[in-house]
Amino acid sequence: MMLRNVFTKELRDRRISMIWWVVGMLALGAWLSVFYPILRDSDAMQEFLDEFPPELLAAFGMDPDTFLTGAGFLSAQMYSLIAPIIVVAFTIGVGVAATAREERDGTADMLLSMPITRRSVILQKAASLAVLSAVIAAALVVALAVMNPIADLGLTLEGLAAINIGLWLLGLVFGFSAMAIGSFTGSAVSAGAVAAMFAIVSWFVHAFAGLYDWLEWPSKLSPFSWYLHDMPLVNGFSSAHVWLVLVGLVLLAVTTALFVRRDISTERAVLPKRLSLPKRARVRSARATYLLRSVFGKSVWDRRRSIWAWAFGIGLLTFVTFAAWPALAEDADALAALIDSIPSELLALFGLTDAQALATPEGFVSSRTYGSVGPIAMIVFSLLAMTSLVAREESTGRLDMVLSTDQRRRTVIAEKSAAVFALVGVVVVVLIGIVLVGNAAYDTQMVVLNMFTASVGLGMLGLCFWGIALAMWAMLPGSGPAIGVTAAIVVVTYFLNGLGAVIDALEPFRYLSPFYWYLGDTVPLAKGVTWGYVALAVVAIAGTYVAMFRFRTRDLAV
Repeated sequence: MMLRNVFTKELRDRRISMIWWVVGMLALGAWLSVFYPILRDSDAMQEFLDEFPPELLAAFGMDPDTFLTGAGFLSAQMYSLIAPIIVVAFTIGVGVAATAREERDGTADMLLSMPITRRSVILQKAASLAVLSAVIAAALVVALAVMNPIADLGLTLEGLAAINIGLWLLGLVFGFSAMAIGSFTGSAVSAGAVAAMFAIVSWFVHAFAGLYDWLEWPSKLSPFSWYLHDMPLVNGFSSAHVWLVLVGLVLLAVTTALFVRRDISTERAVLPKRLSLPKRARVRSARATYLLRSVFGKSVWDRRRSIWAWAFGIGLLTFVTFAAWPALAEDADALAALIDSIPSELLALFGLTDAQALATPEGFVSSRTYGSVGPIAMIVFSLLAMTSLVAREESTGRLDMVLSTDQRRRTVIAEKSAAVFALVGVVVVVLIGIVLVGNAAYDTQMVVLNMFTASVGLGMLGLCFWGIALAMWAMLPGSGPAIGVTAAIVVVTYFLNGLGAVIDALEPFRYLSPFYWYLGDTVPLAKGVTWGYVALAVVAIAGTYVAMFRFRTRDLAV
């Protein structure tokens, strides 16, 4: 029954993965809600909010007038960054799959040969994207509705509806952007990279408009500014929701127009002939030809564009964190109040066991880049690489074609792993360069060696979970369960590290967590080479070896 049309087919194909997304959002809502009473009852937190520059608080999504309310706390801690990252990552992924990825995999040809119009195909895919992302946002509503009386959050039904509908619309804006770019270029990599960069820049101009005057005007055009306009969790719906709806509809109309006109037999963009650039002969350079001679080179070539979006996205976050440090360091009293206002147990759950480190540039920069957003980005990048370079190639049959050549099975896995190691290396090198620039520009006087080792450690964390995901794929039947099991391992080991720092009974198990190997009890930018980084590398290599060994007997027909 669900295979009768494109809309229900899309829902059916994602029914298993949606379970993990929903569970993750339920856990996120419950997890952050539990911490609210601790901060609400802290006198030191109120002193910190009174003394700290409001412009800098705004960069971190905090409103000093409302932060100690349930709505203000959740707006800052969840809805300003964490929830948008999750929803936008999901919608961009689905948007890319709906257009460019189907074309790349060859399934678009079969779909469009059916007695169904192109307009109907793209609209049904857009509808499935809207429904799936609405389910994720609804899961957050359920979690907060349950936790509202338990944690005394004081949320209103209108506020919950407004912020989560806004979150859903924000996701649709970037998801439809990915669909439009995919329909225009036919390149899955370009669609994902450009849409992700659009999201990163939009967040940046919104978050830092209070610190930099030149961002004030661009921030008015940012979807993040519309999404968070007038604190919807507190004040409910506003005209900004209408702007999100209008932009989403415009992007959908553009996507439809491009998809209807696109010639899927070529990679040429859809433009009127008078506006098209002269078509050049598609002659690959010697470098490109060399890359396409091996599995390693082809894997690097397939992600040659998206890797720069990941690298400079993490780098941009790092640089603006450096830029925020001087304003924080100027007010020693506010800085001391910040440290005293946050319970040490709460910081430990977020991977920061040394609260005093926040008073140093190493701790401040680490808390954002190396301790929260950076690890999330590196792990997501590694899992997506496993999905696109291995699992999806198996499900689409392209892995069969690779193995029909004179390539040995273990060589294929080894070269794909080497490609991911090289791509992560690109991110690490870019990050090191930006950290060095930030250190020099803002005179933070960090140790150069520690900048190198912290960036390498961040890369090793991502590669550790690449190795785990690859091993899970090789050992489990089919390609679907590997990401789910690995995601569960990520969540469990993250909490194991945090809870192990505050619960004595769990402390011995803390040493089993990759997050402990990476973070330990010293912020990454304040320590050099540690045994934990070596352990991360060992797991990455061991997971690759397990996959190479198991892949020799894997039946791709199952």
